Amino acid sequence: MATNAAQVLVSESPNAEQVDAHAQEYKRLEEILDEAKTAYAAVKKAEGAQLDELHAALIDLVRAHGGKHAEKSKILHGIEWELMATFGESHGIDAAAVERLRLALKDAKQTRLLKKLFTEEKSWRLAPNAAEVLRAEGKLPDEIAGLALACFTFAPRTPQLDVRPRKKG
Repeated sequence: MATNAAQVLVSESPNAEQVDAHAQEYKRLEEILDEAKTAYAAVKKAEGAQLDELHAALIDLVRAHGGKHAEKSKILHGIEWELMATFGESHGIDAAAVERLRLALKDAKQTRLLKKLFTEEKSWRLAPNAAEVLRAEGKLPDEIAGLALACFTFAPRTPQLDVRPRKKG
């Protein structure tokens, strides 16, 4: 149905009254949607707070009274339901701390240890003057130009619509 409405709208040039009617209908529907979103957000906030509290309490319950289930999990059995919680941890690398360790190992003449503990990775970011550099290079061989072009991704943006009152003046 929306497609048919869009086709009708685009098929003929509207007069000023039709533009106003379309804009008013758009704003009416937008207000209905905003009201629904506001109502949903209020319910979600209230129920979400209760859910978050219950979630934390159940985690504590399983932590305190659950039996071992897997390496990092505990389980608590009911008649029809069971509660299973996993208590894992994530890890990452602090680049600044690694650099401090590297410097300390360098001073201690033990840099081989750093290479045994860590692998170095590089990441690439587009230089602010990349367009000027490419223009200054002149014509690149086709193979190199193709490889350079493959480094960039392009995606169309979603069209935006702003329906607002006309400014008088």
